[in-house]
Amino acid sequence: MPVPTYTLDISVNPDDIPNLQKAGYRLCIAKRVNGKYTVVWWSGGAFTARNTFAWDAEFQVFGASKLQKGLQVKSGTTAQEIKLGQTVVLDVHGEMQPATGLPDKSGVFQVQNDYDPIRIGVNAKLGGAWSPIYLSMQPFFTGIIPLTPVEKVLVWFDTSSSTGTMFVDAVTNSVELDFTSKTSQSVTYVSDPHIPGDGGWIVGGSAILPSTYNVETDTFSLETPSAPLLGKLSTIINSQNSLPLIMSASVEFVKPDAAEEFVQYVSGRRPDGVRTWAFVLSASGDVVDSRLQAQDVQEDKLAITFLQDAYLGVLNSFQDSEYKKLTFEILHDYCGCHLFSLLGSLILINDLCIQLYSLVRDISNYVNDFFVIQFHPPVLVLCF
Repeated sequence: MPVPTYTLDISVNPDDIPNLQKAGYRLCIAKRVNGKYTVVWWSGGAFTARNTFAWDAEFQVFGASKLQKGLQVKSGTTAQEIKLGQTVVLDVHGEMQPATGLPDKSGVFQVQNDYDPIRIGVNAKLGGAWSPIYLSMQPFFTGIIPLTPVEKVLVWFDTSSSTGTMFVDAVTNSVELDFTSKTSQSVTYVSDPHIPGDGGWIVGGSAILPSTYNVETDTFSLETPSAPLLGKLSTIINSQNSLPLIMSASVEFVKPDAAEEFVQYVSGRRPDGVRTWAFVLSASGDVVDSRLQAQDVQEDKLAITFLQDAYLGVLNSFQDSEYKKLTFEILHDYCGCHLFSLLGSLILINDLCIQLYSLVRDISNYVNDFFVIQFHPPVLVLCF
């Protein structure tokens, strides 16, 4: 059975890239092991508007005698590849022996330490290259050391981290992505208009409030976004989720037979740029109802004018175009209701909601047609 491949697409709002790179920000990823994030798995400053990362469940284990926070993780032994369910022995001479045992789906592999007290680390492959994802904070004494990698990753931007370094301080402006039930995830980063590096994330069409990760306690605390950032997130989400406007038209002809003839007439005359061109004869026999939609997304006023002109152009070319009544109706006008998921400690929910509520007036300066705010802990719903 092949090992599943995991794919992560990280998009960065193109307008934010120059300011982020000028300020020295780097895109960073960490992977969860033994219940926390401790090491920068990957870090790079040459990020683009779309960055794709792929990996398999491939691991190595190694030993390290020294631990210095913020410095590069360095192996003090050879690194041995290992699969879930297997065991690697660190022998009395400090040598890592090849893995033994049958691979399984336990989610755990282990190191048997027959050497002196030593810190144990884990490497994982990303983009074909091995790099550290974990190093124990304390040395392990002799015995069995279980290691549990979890398919969750932490993504953030900062100016100091590099691949393979230990976490020093809390990781701010981050988002955690869960791959335990899916093999692919997509996320978009949007920076504050005035402060590069302070931003928010868009996952699945919803804005996720950034969090601060505390490595000592393995907890997340929510950050309060600025009003300009919320407005910017809403604008981008609307542009991603917007759908072409849908319009209906109903025409009642003077001559009873004209309606049926018109349905046949329009069947092969769909104008260029029109996606939906559907006509139905009503039960009364003298009214034709239609459904119209443009091919491309346009501003509402432009879409309405375009569809009306397209419809009238065909109607007026029909030989029996005399009608008693013609009406147009808008059936679809996109309204985005975006969920700002409040991920993290529930203790912070009330205080955070109060802080966010105070932003409502400010947000209205950055978002058109802001009309309601509702609180449903642990989710804040903002409708635009």
